[in-house]
Amino acid sequence: MKACPLLLLAFALALPLHAAPSDEDLLKFVKERAKLERLTPQPVDMAARVALLCGEPGKRSLKEGPHEGAKFVIYSNDAAALPVFDPWGKFPEGSLLLKEKQGREDDKTKLYTGMLKREAGYFPECGDWEFFTVDAEAAKITERGKLANCATCHEEYQKGDFVTKVYAAPVQLSGGRIVLHSSKAQVQGEKLQYEEKQEKNTLGFWVNPADWASWHFQVAKPGTYTIHVWQGCGKGSGGSEVELKCAGQSAKFTVEDTGGFQNFKEREVGQVTFDTAGPQALEVHALSKPGAAVMDLRQVTLVPVK
Repeated sequence: MKACPLLLLAFALALPLHAAPSDEDLLKFVKERAKLERLTPQPVDMAARVALLCGEPGKRSLKEGPHEGAKFVIYSNDAAALPVFDPWGKFPEGSLLLKEKQGREDDKTKLYTGMLKREAGYFPECGDWEFFTVDAEAAKITERGKLANCATCHEEYQKGDFVTKVYAAPVQLSGGRIVLHSSKAQVQGEKLQYEEKQEKNTLGFWVNPADWASWHFQVAKPGTYTIHVWQGCGKGSGGSEVELKCAGQSAKFTVEDTGGFQNFKEREVGQVTFDTAGPQALEVHALSKPGAAVMDLRQVTLVPVK
């Protein structure tokens, strides 16, 4: 069977080690999903084939017609949202992935599908995920376990811990955070580039200080945000001056020597205020480069100031 890119995101459960939640626990998370992070501001279209494969038990026939389709909404809690935006991000034990499937025409909920990260060794062939489906009313678990139909859909996505993540563009989560991963940056210049190998997974090769990068995103909630950067820098190459530009404002910081370009450190480097909702762009520029390279930059996250 062709792999089905089941599009899901994660939220972590507070579970005892090696303990799986009961059906009632899972249903409670589904019913109270409005309290979680909503990671898709607008419903996302599913391809007809994907929508059919990701259907109710006993109703997954591909004979339903080429025009069948659906939309989906994805939720996450605070703890497991960031791995979704990292192409190589791994989900901790207890992470739960939830997708609400809706009708394309009527917007009505058709069912829920999910993945629960179990203890190591539970299902190593598919990243130790347990799969489940829930009826449209969130009244009962209709399937649960090492479901072959679901596992087949995800087995080709080992890079993302068996989650596709193809929809994880820069976005403001419902809780307020704006996640800008290096894999989604637009790069300008000669050498700076996204280095996609797992051990790198960063904006790197920043040997020309004239190179720069940017992200474009939508702000849904105006306000003041703290700027967090994940930066790495090789021994002896620290001291570069870097400027972040966003919404007509500027934040500058000095790159720290972290002992290795892929040894990343999270730092708070300033704030930015958005007066109105709407499209925005964040740019990162080097002002100086005393060492071999400016830095490696894995991610920028804007966190609302409470």
